[in-house]
Amino acid sequence: MTDVKNADPTKPELAILKLLWRGRDLNAREIHQDIKDEFGWSYSTVRTVLERMSDKGLISKTASEGVNIYAARVGKVTVLGKMIADFSKRVLELDAAPGAAFFSDSKLLSEDELQELEDVLRDEEERS
Repeated sequence: MTDVKNADPTKPELAILKLLWRGRDLNAREIHQDIKDEFGWSYSTVRTVLERMSDKGLISKTASEGVNIYAARVGKVTVLGKMIADFSKRVLELDAAPGAAFFSDSKLLSEDELQELEDVLRDEEERS
């Protein structure tokens, strides 16, 4: 997976990434089925967002049996770490992001990913 640089995901893009981070590559109809109630989007809107995400480098698109299959191209921990560091600094006006232990109850992160998140947050803090 690649790291996200200047392509911070929007709320809908993050919802799609979370689906893909859960270990499943999905087609547009499957993604639409999972997020249509949350965003009230039509199938064509989901396809447009997927194309935009592909252009931003957030996801990959591979044709399989006449259907595009989408997979995350950005690492979960890297994206979340950048978002946490940005939120901590910009919104909460903290000098440093909270430690990864703060997120220990997250259903999205494994123990290994929490350790990786700690490293990402430390790196982000050093860059600031």
